[in-house]
Amino acid sequence: MKHWAYFAGLAVCVHGTLALGDEASVPVWRCGNHYTNQPLPDQSCESVSLSRMEETQVPQPAKPAPSSSPVPAPKPPTPRVDALVQRERDGQAKEILSHELKRLNARCQAVTDTQSQQRCAADQAALKRELSRIP
Repeated sequence: MKHWAYFAGLAVCVHGTLALGDEASVPVWRCGNHYTNQPLPDQSCESVSLSRMEETQVPQPAKPAPSSSPVPAPKPPTPRVDALVQRERDGQAKEILSHELKRLNARCQAVTDTQSQQRCAADQAALKRELSRIP
């Protein structure tokens, strides 16, 4: 919000300077990163001259060419995994998660400080959630 006010002030100064033309220009001062037409006495500012601003065109993003057919192309079918293979994968995942939960339980029993106990409890809850998702 603070920067907006500075840029708005700068825009007013620039617009005012350009509107008045070269015969009656208003001095603009740069005080660090701030621009003003009324610098404070305790600020170290330098006078800047504003040149006329040029109008520029902002390039527009390229629009896709219209296709000849209005119907989108069908997506390729998602490959299916055999039910037996999926059951094996689920069993392996369950075995790995169960093993990790047993290791975590053993490690959590040795923890004494409160912060580590809270972390262990959160990790145990996460592993139990993952185990409950496996059919």
